[in-house]
Amino acid sequence: MSNIYHEDLLDEAKNPSNYGEMDNPDLVSTQYNASCGDVITVSVKLSDDKKTIEDIKWKGQGCVISQASMSVLSEKIKGLEIIKLQKLTQKEILEELGLSEISVGRVKCLLLGLGAVKKLV
Repeated sequence: MSNIYHEDLLDEAKNPSNYGEMDNPDLVSTQYNASCGDVITVSVKLSDDKKTIEDIKWKGQGCVISQASMSVLSEKIKGLEIIKLQKLTQKEILEELGLSEISVGRVKCLLLGLGAVKKLV
């Protein structure tokens, strides 16, 4: 954890996956971190049977951690069944970012996107 802002993390925040607006989303959710001001809005399209996330777009402002974690999360959940989405954990997001741990003060930033996504369903 000595270098939380490693190169891959910074690149993920600067060039986020699935960033942007979605035309006619099925569901939209916004999550706000009052302690630091970070905000993320997630839009998704569901499969015809409403059991799978077919597509995802998101927009947000905030720190490197919140933006990078939402970017990797968006890639992880595209095509994922909603039932599996509910089981995603902090540990899985950390692994996607190449981190083994994060300081207690940064956990809210890390989980902001996951909170928005879980709020959708």
